[in-house]
Amino acid sequence: MTLVTSEAILLRSHDYSESSRIFRFLTPDLGIVSLLGRGVRRKGGKGMAPIQSFSEGSITFRYKADRDLQTLRESHIGDGSLALGRGVRRFLGAALVAELLLTHSMREGDRALYDWVREVMRHLADDDEDRVLGWTLSGGWRTLAHLGFPPRLSGCALCDRKLEGPADTDAKWLCRFDESEGGLICSDCAVGRDRPRIGPQAWRDLTRLVDGDPPDGLRGKQAHLSLLERFATRHLEPSKGFRSFNALRTVLNKTVA
Repeated sequence: MTLVTSEAILLRSHDYSESSRIFRFLTPDLGIVSLLGRGVRRKGGKGMAPIQSFSEGSITFRYKADRDLQTLRESHIGDGSLALGRGVRRFLGAALVAELLLTHSMREGDRALYDWVREVMRHLADDDEDRVLGWTLSGGWRTLAHLGFPPRLSGCALCDRKLEGPADTDAKWLCRFDESEGGLICSDCAVGRDRPRIGPQAWRDLTRLVDGDPPDGLRGKQAHLSLLERFATRHLEPSKGFRSFNALRTVLNKTVA
């Protein structure tokens, strides 16, 4: 058994007993680790600063490779803890990214993924309200790409025909998005397939979201959320669906025409 100290982002936690709690952290070197925090529910537990969902900091824990549940020894949350509780859409955006990670249950470290999740969480906490959904979508798409499921957008997923970027005036440019095939399919291959249509502007916006550069004034927010949900459901295969998508959709229905 090894004593490990690591950077970490808390993805989820739940009570385990009257005094203990189970935490699921994303770490750069070990992926997602589940830790039992004994006595953390007692006020002023030694070495245990309060840990809020999606906070970032340093944790120390006993690690044994063949165990699913490790033991948390200390936690230190820095001043940069993520202030996502000040807006429901901010919190649900973070919850969506966390749910994708937890559904995959990644067991190997990925520094680039960790850094990306940290960047997304900070944008969700600090950016203007009108950019929150863009960062949620971008966070979801690039997280899926890091997990091994990048959507194909530059070529037809069926015939491999290159999909040239449409011009602003090209009203006839049209593809469809087929999550079961892994991305876009050209108009010829789309014949007879009932899949969401992707026009020129939607293609440009989707490309930017997947590249981690959410556009300002994103249009078709509900449609983009549905595309991400369909793709994630097809490739991650959650046993009970994604709760965060439904919760975020409910909020959007109240605020987006």
